[in-house]
Amino acid sequence: MKEVTMKEVKAFILRNDVQRYIALAFIVLLLFIVHDLISILLLTAILGYLAVKGANNVQRWTKIPYGFSVLIVYLLSIFVVVMAFVYIVPALVDQFAVIPNEVNKLIKEYPVIKQYFNETYHKLDLLSEFSKNWKSLLASGWDTISTVVTAFSQIILSIFLSFVLALTWQRLRVFGSQFLHSTYPKFFKNVYELGSTFVLILGSVIEVQLLIAFINTILMMIGLSILGVPSVLVMGLMIFILGLIPIAGVIISLFPLSVMAFAALGWVGMIEVWILIAIIHMFESYFLHPRLMASRTELPVFFTFATIIVMEHLLGAWGLIIGVPIVAFILSVLGVQDANITRSTKSE
Repeated sequence: MKEVTMKEVKAFILRNDVQRYIALAFIVLLLFIVHDLISILLLTAILGYLAVKGANNVQRWTKIPYGFSVLIVYLLSIFVVVMAFVYIVPALVDQFAVIPNEVNKLIKEYPVIKQYFNETYHKLDLLSEFSKNWKSLLASGWDTISTVVTAFSQIILSIFLSFVLALTWQRLRVFGSQFLHSTYPKFFKNVYELGSTFVLILGSVIEVQLLIAFINTILMMIGLSILGVPSVLVMGLMIFILGLIPIAGVIISLFPLSVMAFAALGWVGMIEVWILIAIIHMFESYFLHPRLMASRTELPVFFTFATIIVMEHLLGAWGLIIGVPIVAFILSVLGVQDANITRSTKSE
């Protein structure tokens, strides 16, 4: 058996591809160490990317300094959120109140459904279960409240960090370039290229998915209004949120839309909603998605489904959103698929 010399080991380690995988292993190890903060890091990266790109566009259009462009982007975002709470939230509350009435109407028209609910209620015996397990139920409720408070605080912290990141982005780039002239320039160059590639893929895919979800939501709300489906704003909010999940979001939203259409309009109305969803999904698949994703890394539909299922199992809710960008990044690193997104985004 041939004996491996230190010179051969050193030559192997100094290979460009090996150096790249060492840098990737370092990034993965770093993320594992800070895995408790992964939600904050991802939110900060996504919001920071959108803020920097938005500020660059504002600066290009208005010719004002970059710092003022960042302030304009965040002030506009805050203004939109405030207006949403002032005008849209009351309408959402009113339309949420319509949903129980539609469900009650559905139960009255179809006694089989009422009988099923009654049998389920008696089997569960909710009062008895509550009296036996009230302590655990209260603890569960407290855990839920704690989770919501934690998520809210993480969102606020991520918004603040993304603002600081966007505001000091040019200074951060200068600071980061110093690592390229350090003792290990090749290592830090690989870390920088891998990190920037992933952030560009993630941010750009999220950006396009937001635009697609917004267009689909507007079209669906117009169609639902024409068909006479109640609680259009509530349905639109649900469609927009689920629209951030590639492909699977359409299937998930199909069930509540079908129930609402069936309760309000009957079988004919439900079939009309199905036809509406099919038309808009075809418009997205064959026209909107290909045009908006022309410079992005694309995956086959089956592969996308498999990615979402596996990533949801591994990463939870985050896997539904970032699963596809992660796989696109891995394919880019392996050289299986070119990351056209990186080149196009850098050129902007």
